[in-house]
Formats: sequence, C-alpha cells, structure tokens
Amino acid sequence: MSAGRNYHASVLVLKKTKLGEADLILTMLAGDGSLVKAVAKSARKPTSSFATRLDLFCESEVMLVRGSNLDIAREPRLLKSHDYVRTNVAASYAASPILDCLAQVALPDLPVEHLYAMSVAALAHFEDAAEEQMPAITAAFLVKLFALLGIRPVLDHCISCGVSFGDGVKMRQSCPTFAPSPNEANETDTQQLVGFSFSDGGYVCDACGNSFDRVQIEAETLRWGQVLLGATFDEICEMKVPIEASFAVLHFAHRWLRETQNINSKALNQLLTCGLF
Repeated sequence: MSAGRNYHASVLVLKKTKLGEADLILTMLAGDGSLVKAVAKSARKPTSSFATRLDLFCESEVMLVRGSNLDIAREPRLLKSHDYVRTNVAASYAASPILDCLAQVALPDLPVEHLYAMSVAALAHFEDAAEEQMPAITAAFLVKLFALLGIRPVLDHCISCGVSFGDGVKMRQSCPTFAPSPNEANETDTQQLVGFSFSDGGYVCDACGNSFDRVQIEAETLRWGQVLLGATFDEICEMKVPIEASFAVLHFAHRWLRETQNINSKALNQLLTCGLF
C-alpha cells in the first residue's frame, strides 16, 4: 500500500459497525491480506452508494484517506457483490464464518500472501455448490487458513516421534482422491479414535500418548482435514464430502480456534447449530 495520505485498495468487506447517527466502521480484508478499518461517512443514509458497494461479502475497489485514528473510505467501486451468498439462507450461514474468522485473525499492516485470493475464491464457489457441499467449502477454507497463518495443526504424523498418521487405516471410498496402499486394503475401522493434543498442536500416537495432554478424536476427522487442506475448491465441490465429515472438521476447527487463538467465532457456532444441513 502507498505511504501517502490517499491510497487505493481492493477490499473484501468483513464487518460493519454503526458509528454515530449515519456512519459505519468497515472492517475489511485488503488485497495484500492485511486488515483495514475505515469510516464510511453517511453510509447508513438511504441515498448513500455505500449501501450496495461496500456491503458484507462485497469485493470493491476503494480510495482510503489516512486519518489519525481510522482511515476514511471514499469512492467505492464494486467489483463483485456475491449477492447469492448474502441472500441465500444456506449459503449465508455457511459463508459467514469465513468473514467472522478473517475479521479476527487478519492484522493491520501485516500482509498475508494468498489470503485475499483464497477468501474470494471460497466465496465464489458457494454460488455453484449444492447446499449439502457448502459446509465442506467452509471447513476447507478454515484448514487452509490455519496453514496460511502458520497455525496449522499437525494432522499427518505424530508430533513426538514422527510416525505417519493413517498407516493401516482406510479412507472413505467416497473421496475420489484417496488411493489406499496394499496393506490398507482390508482395514474397515473408519471410526477409530486417535489421540490429539490441542495444547501441543497435533496428532499423538499411542506410543507417545503418556507424554502429552491429549483427547480422543475420530481418525476420520483428521483424515478429512488432510483431504480438504490439499484439495482445491473445485475438487471439493466435485468429491461430494459427506455432510457428517464436513461438520466433524468444522467442530474440530472451532475448537482449534478456541484452544490455540482464544477465538470463539459466533458465526461458526451458528453454522454448527443452525440445523439447515
């Protein structure tokens, strides 16, 4: 971003907060992956152009004037409205945790490469996804977000001894990206419980279990977390992730945010309890 008084930025609107009688404070993700907060003057007046150009989920180009406390947003130009995400009930519930988590983890003046592109790509995929696949998009976004921010949980090997997770455990056949090795072909226990340490950051094998504060979690949840992390959003929409798997990963991500970042996402909690899917 420019160091001058005025600068332009591509932004994704994450949150709107009322200020005074007619103004809004906009919390936005900038194109470089940093967080920007700015005042939109008179944005709540019926005649204001901000109502449609800088609404939630909108991608816009905006001029920002540096202020002593908050910048001032001016001359917004709408790039993409994501109307479907805002107006479709299921899509809105599924996509809202993306905005909520971004507003809490992104930081001012701290660019995160690929964060903006990943966020708008996730939102775009809700338009063509079947409703039952929408939670999978959100779950995938969250595990990818953890990776981008450097807070990724270790899902594929023991954090102590390094033994590979999933040896001798079969992935669901509904995932087209999974190719079991010969020694996995006869395994059928997809509900196996394994150790996981939220305080230490990942999977703990049985041999190392006594050295860690761990809880029992379904192995299937960790496997699907790996699949969603490695797949593109196009692949996720095509692979038809079971709704139970999507919500298992969402519950895991919700707890990971609470335990490691002290973040309790209200929107994510609403998705987990809405009963729409």
